[in-house]
Amino acid sequence: MQRFLIAALAALFTALLLPVQAANAVPIQGALSWSILLCKFSDRPQEPQPPQFFKDFLLPDGKGQKGAHDFFEQQSRGRALATDSVVKGWYTMPYTWQQSKDASRRERIDQCLFTAIVAGYIPPAHHRIAVLLNDQGVDTAGADRTRIVLDVDGWQSGVAVHEMLHTYGVGHSFSNSTQNLPGYQPGEYDDAWDIMSASGHFGQPTDRFGKGVVGSNGPLLDEVGWLPSNRVVTAGQDGRTSMTVQLAPLERQDLPGLLLLRVPFDANDLTRYFTVEFRKKTGVSSGIPNDIALIHELRKGVPYLLRDLSKPTRDPVQQVSANGVTIRIDEVTASYATVTVTSNMANTCLSGLVYRNAVPGDNVCVTPASRDQVAADNRTGRRADANGRCPLFTFVRKATPADNLCVSPGSATMVATENVDPASRINPTKQFFGPNTCRPGSVWRGADENDQVCVLPAVYDQTRADNASRASRWTNGPSGPQTCISGYVWREAFLGDTVCVTGAVRDRTWKENQDAWARTWPARERSPN
Repeated sequence: MQRFLIAALAALFTALLLPVQAANAVPIQGALSWSILLCKFSDRPQEPQPPQFFKDFLLPDGKGQKGAHDFFEQQSRGRALATDSVVKGWYTMPYTWQQSKDASRRERIDQCLFTAIVAGYIPPAHHRIAVLLNDQGVDTAGADRTRIVLDVDGWQSGVAVHEMLHTYGVGHSFSNSTQNLPGYQPGEYDDAWDIMSASGHFGQPTDRFGKGVVGSNGPLLDEVGWLPSNRVVTAGQDGRTSMTVQLAPLERQDLPGLLLLRVPFDANDLTRYFTVEFRKKTGVSSGIPNDIALIHELRKGVPYLLRDLSKPTRDPVQQVSANGVTIRIDEVTASYATVTVTSNMANTCLSGLVYRNAVPGDNVCVTPASRDQVAADNRTGRRADANGRCPLFTFVRKATPADNLCVSPGSATMVATENVDPASRINPTKQFFGPNTCRPGSVWRGADENDQVCVLPAVYDQTRADNASRASRWTNGPSGPQTCISGYVWREAFLGDTVCVTGAVRDRTWKENQDAWARTWPARERSPN
């Protein structure tokens, strides 16, 4: 009877609860909210670990023990931690091991979730769900929207973090390999320097939590907003066609230097670009073989580690010459990697525009129709005389100072208008700010210099005003010298954000964090795996 009751509740809550759960949300910052549910099969009553084990495994209780908390603390620089989370159970489900094994992943998660609900625990609607099962061979690890399931074989730091990141919209990492595992795409799981390559990554064994984690690759850290904005640079954005930079290791952000170099190469699709990063064998990445610079190619938001497929070892490439770009790793030391990049994107027209070519060297960007008119004028027009005069009803064009072609008033006006602000129509990299580039009409919120959540301009203005008023809203109190005065609460756009705002602004800020992905361009639509 209980099993049928739970099945009925499952149908009800699937209709009512799941649609209001938090959306996939990148960038990721603030309190990460999880309900961690421990469930036993009806025919297998053992409790392999006490609830405290799972607090240590997944929550801040386990700080310093190489569990999930250490990964999120180090990689997010403390901006995103599972502080608003609980562990509940053990609950005995009215399902046998075999019944759960035969169910779909969604059904399997529901079996545990609704057993907890019948027992009296209703997870808050904004919580993600982690289901931990008390035996192996059912579902080692998997994600379903904002929920994950781990059986005993999945109680490993590297596995848990991988699945948790899926619930925030982060997809798998790839390499440029043409080989693939059965059921997967070519190159999938083939970036061992990245946590999103699942069990294939360079995680070291831990004392308590199985195979540990490895740090995230640069594109992933960029996507989830865990790199300081002032330490990421886009080649060509400042107008240069060549640059040499020093990269600090992603694992040692205390060292000076940039952390990530983006190199766009397609004016018509800015989701296609290269990145360069430096990785150090330390901290969360203690398991990588050696310090190394890595080059990735991004395609539609998916990072592909570039390997030298001509070598049996398939080592990561240390130079690239493709798509009008050259990238060369010049030097790798214990503290930095030196990289040289050349690209002509700074001199490339924005998407949909072309060089006018009225005369040799005329690189003003115009519409194709304007270029066609210029070409027609070049075929039919005549030059001004020695005194710079044109025939009646025509005017000197002046596409450049040396241009003395006589054209119609309409053509002359068109060229003069195009010459007013040519810089605004060149260099597509000026429009690109990485994976969290906002859609038109939105801007970064700017709660601090690294807050890349996209919001409406009015919210940005409110955020600046609240920031400017922070000191006037603090007083000494229970939370120390930054206790909010009456009527205000901490904004908590990220952990450590103690700017005081109204309760309505804080609630809106939390909602903006949950829905951050929807205002990025292009919005992410990755499915968890």
